[in-house]
Amino acid sequence: MPEELTMPNPTLSRRAALALGSGGLVALTLRDAGAQAARAITFVTPFSYILAFVDVLNAKGGGYFEREGLDVTIEQGRGSAMAVQQIVGGGGLLSRTGVGDHIRASSRPGGDDLIAVGTISQGSPFYVISSPAKPVRTPADMVGKTIGVLSVGGATEIVLDVMLQDRGLDRARVARQVAPNSPAGLQLIAQGRLDAYIVSAGVPVALQAANTPHISWNTDDVAPIPGQCYIARRSTLAQNGDLVVRFLRAVKRSLDDMLADTDLSKTLANLRGFEIAEMRNAATAPLILRNEMQFWLTAGRENMLRNVPERWQRGYDLMAAAGFAPAGVKAETLYTNEFVERALA
Repeated sequence: MPEELTMPNPTLSRRAALALGSGGLVALTLRDAGAQAARAITFVTPFSYILAFVDVLNAKGGGYFEREGLDVTIEQGRGSAMAVQQIVGGGGLLSRTGVGDHIRASSRPGGDDLIAVGTISQGSPFYVISSPAKPVRTPADMVGKTIGVLSVGGATEIVLDVMLQDRGLDRARVARQVAPNSPAGLQLIAQGRLDAYIVSAGVPVALQAANTPHISWNTDDVAPIPGQCYIARRSTLAQNGDLVVRFLRAVKRSLDDMLADTDLSKTLANLRGFEIAEMRNAATAPLILRNEMQFWLTAGRENMLRNVPERWQRGYDLMAAAGFAPAGVKAETLYTNEFVERALA
C-alpha cells in the first residue's frame, strides 16, 4: 500500500577511486598474476556507487574478496542495460543487473549466452515516488503523465512497462524522462517536469528521514520480479567457474557479517573508502542499509543468493506478457544455482 513519507540527501567519501581504479564501464577482466598471487577481476555495478551495492562494496572494503584469493576492482556503470551489453560483448566475466534486463536480453542477439549465477535482490529494490499534492498511487494514475526512470531501456523503465501492461494500460500514453536516483527528483516534480519517478530503495528512506512529504510504494506491489542478479556468459564459465564460486563465497560471507552487525558500525567502516553520496548523512546511512538488506531475504534467508524458481518464473511470465520475452519459456533456462551451491557448500 502507498505510504506517505519523508527524508534527506544522499552523499560522501572519495578515497577508493585510487584503490579501486578510475570508473569507466569495464566488465570483469582476468589475468594470471602468478601461482601465489590473487586473481585480478573487475566487477561492474549498474550505476555509480550507492548503498544498494553494499554486497560487493563491503566484500571489497572488508577484505572478503582478498581472503578468497581475488583482487577485485569495482567499476561504476552507466545503466543496467549497458552492464548487460558489456557482458554480451565479451567485455568481462561478471556484472550485476536487473533480472528484467537479463530476461529481456535473453531473446536478443547474443543474449542467449547470458546466464544468471546468483540473485542478490530477491524482491524489487525500486519505488515509485510522487508528491502528496499530485499523488501517483497506482499505474492507472500514470496515464497521460511523465514518469522518471533511471536510464533509458534499463531496469526501471522495464518495470514501468510491465506494471502498465499488467494493468491493461496503454504504455504509449505514459511519457518517460531520465531522473536522478536521489531525493532531488521531487524538485523536478515541483517544477512540473515529472509527475512521479522510479528510484532505488535508499531514496524513500532518505526522504522519510528528512521529513520530506512524499508518497512511496514498491513496484513489487504490482509486478513482482526478482530485483537484481549476477550475470556471466555461459561460454566463459567452463574456464572461470572457480572464480565465480570464490566471488559468491566472499559475497555470502560479507552478507552474513553485515546481517550480524547490529549497529552496522563495522559495515560502515568498510565503506568509508568509497565515494558514496548516501553516506554523507551519518544518521540516515544505517537506515538506508537496513532497508536494502531486506531485499536479500525476500525469499527467506535460506535462499540468500539463490535463484528461486517460483519467483523467476512469475517474473518471466510478467515480462513475456509485456512483450519483452517470448511466451512459454521455462525461466530455469536463464539461470543456474550450480555456482551458488558450490559457494555455500
